[in-house]
Amino acid sequence: MKPTSRINLQGFALFFLSALIYACSPKLYVDENKRYQAGTLSDTQIDSLHTFLKQNERLTLKDTVIIKYDFNNDPCWNALSYQNAEFLNNVRWAFQKNIQEKAEARPKVAIYQYREEGESFSPIKSKGLEIETDSGFLRKLLFKEATSCGTSAIILPNGKFLLVKSDPQFSALILNAKDIETKLRENLVR
Repeated sequence: MKPTSRINLQGFALFFLSALIYACSPKLYVDENKRYQAGTLSDTQIDSLHTFLKQNERLTLKDTVIIKYDFNNDPCWNALSYQNAEFLNNVRWAFQKNIQEKAEARPKVAIYQYREEGESFSPIKSKGLEIETDSGFLRKLLFKEATSCGTSAIILPNGKFLLVKSDPQFSALILNAKDIETKLRENLVR
């Protein structure tokens, strides 16, 4: 084999490997106009979702459901992985406290945290606190696209839903009813 052929083959192999890694990595949404996706679940899908969520003994199902979903192999929190255990615990508890405060302020909203099955999670998103592991049901129903920093879903009683992609701070919790309706109209998949 000629030296130039070997270099081209190595270059192609490197390019192919890079493309494969990129394709398998969660997508990071930074453009506010592309972060949102809206849709509607059928009555059957809503019933299945409610049946699934009722299995979670930590919470009582309510009219509106908000779910924060984190994906396996997500590099979002990697920078914090080098912090000490006390720091990581403080971050986790602050995150959880924020969710509890938002839940208390919204008595008709159930706020869930789930993560995809897998072993590659930051200590920030490790098991514990209020994070449950999804059997695959939620991934197939709502969280089909792996995103960096997770995706949040707001599901209204009528089946309309709004996805907030790449949502590390769980910003779906700060959207009020008017914001949600506006985002639903602007981002409804036609």
